[in-house]
Amino acid sequence: MEPSITKELLFKYFAGQVTALQKQQIEEWAKNPEHEEFFYSCLHEWELKNPQYQTDVPLAIEKFNRFLVLTAEPILQAAVSSRNTFSSNKRKWIQWGIAASLLLILAANAWLFRDRVLYQKYVTAYGATKSIQLSDGSTVILNANSSLSIPRFGFGASTRLVYLKGEANFSVVHTPDHKQFIVQTDPLFNVQVLGTEFTVSARTKQTKVVLTKGKVQVQYKQETQQARQVTMAPGDLVILDKQQGRLRKERVAHPEDYASWQNHRFVFDNTSLVEVCELLRETYGLQVEIRGERLKKQTLTGSFKARSVDEWLQALSDILQINVNRKDNRVLLTE
Repeated sequence: MEPSITKELLFKYFAGQVTALQKQQIEEWAKNPEHEEFFYSCLHEWELKNPQYQTDVPLAIEKFNRFLVLTAEPILQAAVSSRNTFSSNKRKWIQWGIAASLLLILAANAWLFRDRVLYQKYVTAYGATKSIQLSDGSTVILNANSSLSIPRFGFGASTRLVYLKGEANFSVVHTPDHKQFIVQTDPLFNVQVLGTEFTVSARTKQTKVVLTKGKVQVQYKQETQQARQVTMAPGDLVILDKQQGRLRKERVAHPEDYASWQNHRFVFDNTSLVEVCELLRETYGLQVEIRGERLKKQTLTGSFKARSVDEWLQALSDILQINVNRKDNRVLLTE
């Protein structure tokens, strides 16, 4: 009869707080493929609740060094006796150096391998978009220069949690058992929904959430303050200023305009040219210089379609009646 392995027991196992017998039982139980998804789901949840966990590298190096001394001593002694060139102190330094180098390589490879095993990651290049169909039936349109990570194990088991860097439009399917869909842009900011349509933009200076349909809740926690919760209705825009740590909510007349980039359409409403240049940097990787103080105060209102960066720059030149000179990824705007 298999032992009863609960989430609480696995959490203690991950924290190194189980007995030797429990450890043996869990490791035998985990070898069964039927338990794999539950095991990794609990591991993922435990790691989210323990973000400050750090490996004791000096202790690991010491342990590995002891292991290396015990296992490699005969080989090193044979090499030393044959050539008789290294002293005892030099041999110890060599052993420590080998141990440290191997440990760093193993740690780096293990971390990269862990990320690939636990998450399916979608990435878009500058100027590109990608449509993603999730296993629960939800659809994500990923904007340029963005990434979306989805857990390979446990997605939909208790919650539907995804990780976004950049910008994406979500069309979330409501499940019969009312499982939450959570978009996390960093450990302090996430969007929780059941079934709805919304756009999230998590760029360098700001994070924006615009709700088109349904109802969502935005949660933001500053390091020294209590978490804030903002409930959104269709037409609401929530903006997080990352530099000042401010969260504000306002109404917009056309929330669908914030996802118009899906159709290669760009809409502006009294948008400063400085903001437009930031958009060009985030979307196309361009470094834009505005020459002239009066030009920096220009604003852009209206919309246009552009399928490439050249069409984008041409439209900008025509609308504002300015000179746009591009060389590789550098752009100069002048009157």
